[in-house]
Parts: sequence; structure tokens; C-alpha cells
Amino acid sequence: MSAATTEIIARAVIRDGDRLLVARARGKKWAFLPGGHVEPGEPVESALVRELSEELGTASRILGLVGVVEHGYVDDESTTHHEVNLVFATEVDGIPASQEDHLEFSWLPINSCRRLICDRAR
Repeated sequence: MSAATTEIIARAVIRDGDRLLVARARGKKWAFLPGGHVEPGEPVESALVRELSEELGTASRILGLVGVVEHGYVDDESTTHHEVNLVFATEVDGIPASQEDHLEFSWLPINSCRRLICDRAR
């Protein structure tokens, strides 16, 4: 296993009424919030607006910081990853649609998200 470096990730909470937009890498079972890596020297909010434009093909507005989540995992190649995710409430213009072949997006009912989080915490 290789050593982990800490990556800074900007993530978006995008709601449509009682639904939450989530991303999934094609062929994978887990979902995550839209967004991506912050480049060296790039302001976090600018990185999120850029990532959402690249991923969803839409303009966005940052409404405010929701929280910070630290996360670690080992990928399929046994590489250890460590992330600090800065999560922002965000609005997008129009209907978001995947602009990247490796990503798909879907709307989940917020109640199902709460149930998933609570089930994992037990």
C-alpha cells in the first residue's frame, strides 16, 4: 500500500425540493456529492464552481459552507487516499446533466439519504 497524501476536495449540496443530487462513478456502487479537487493555489469556492461546470455543464452559486468532512479510503489499486472535503450549499442553473463519461448523476430523496446515514451509524 502506498502512503496517502491529503487532498482538498470541494463538494456541493444541491437540492431540488426534497431531493439531493449525488454523483456515482460508472460501475461503482457508492455515491458522493458533486465536486472535485482543489488545485494548488485555487480558492475552494472557485474550484467548486469550476468542477460543477465541468461535471454538470451548468453555472452555479455558492450559498455557504455546510461543513467539513475528513475521509480516507483504499482504492482498487491498493492506494490509500486521505481527503478533507469542504461541503457547500449550492444552487445550479438549469437541469444538471453529466458532462463526463465516467460519472453519472441522480436525484435521491433526502429521506433515503437520512436512512442510509443512520443505518451506517448503527
